[in-house]
Amino acid sequence: MNDQPGAGAELYELFPSVQRSYARIAEWTGIEIPRIFHEQRQPGQEHRQGVGAIRQAAAILGISDVLAEEYGIVPGATCGLSFGALVAACLAGAVEREELFTLLMRLRDVPAPASSTPRQAVAMLRIPFDTDPATLVADVSDVHLSADLGRVGTGSERMVLLGGYRTALDEFGATLPPGALHVSEEHGAAFHSPLQQHVTDFLEPVLESMTFRAPRVPVHSCMERRTLTTADEIRDLFRRNPTDPVSVPHMIGGLEDAGTQLGLVLGPAAFGTFQNADFPVVHVESPDHVFEAMTAVYDFGIELPTDDALAG
Repeated sequence: MNDQPGAGAELYELFPSVQRSYARIAEWTGIEIPRIFHEQRQPGQEHRQGVGAIRQAAAILGISDVLAEEYGIVPGATCGLSFGALVAACLAGAVEREELFTLLMRLRDVPAPASSTPRQAVAMLRIPFDTDPATLVADVSDVHLSADLGRVGTGSERMVLLGGYRTALDEFGATLPPGALHVSEEHGAAFHSPLQQHVTDFLEPVLESMTFRAPRVPVHSCMERRTLTTADEIRDLFRRNPTDPVSVPHMIGGLEDAGTQLGLVLGPAAFGTFQNADFPVVHVESPDHVFEAMTAVYDFGIELPTDDALAG
């Protein structure tokens, strides 16, 4: 959802480790490196069908290689929201990179729902922060909570994303104050909702063929406030990702529970969603950001993990 054409290009020009990473990705996917950087999503494609997910994953993994190989900065834990959760599992060593990109390539082939099925959509809504998002549309047919993005504005509200059939979303919006519900015209799939079960079903043969391992470092879930430490838990994360709601508060809360001292947000991201954490956060997307991350590690007295295997 935060795809930016050109993401990762500056790092690619400067660091051999990034160049090696992209060469492998191009080999695994059959997509030339210039296309990974610059290809735009074609009209009519869903967000999962373009090159964007591959571009984002490549950028995140390239940045992690620079941090690890050039500066010895490796994670003590990983996390991600939505698609980012899958990349986080890969960064933690629970999934091989080649298998991750095999899955992302398969995502490009997900067939569209039958023309006879109702049109899907995504909508944004601000609600009082003390409102439980899970109860918001619990009794509304064909409208589902897709994501809780946490505090926005002055902190008295939270932003949620809803997924459902377009007509059902319009009917729900009519029960709210005018203009409260903003339906996206760009994203026509009710992601992170039961309406995406066909995606999970389509990916099942790939998931069955993948090797999931216990992560080398904890992976903090974006679906519940819990830590994933086993291969089965990572497999469950991948299977549920298309259909289950995700939550920034759950993810950040898990990091806070673990005593996180510093967070590095890698690659294109809605960085503002992390600024309500009780630990410092640095966005790392460009060469300048890499220096900022290195500086933050030392300024905050972070003791880096010493196990070389973490950087593999």
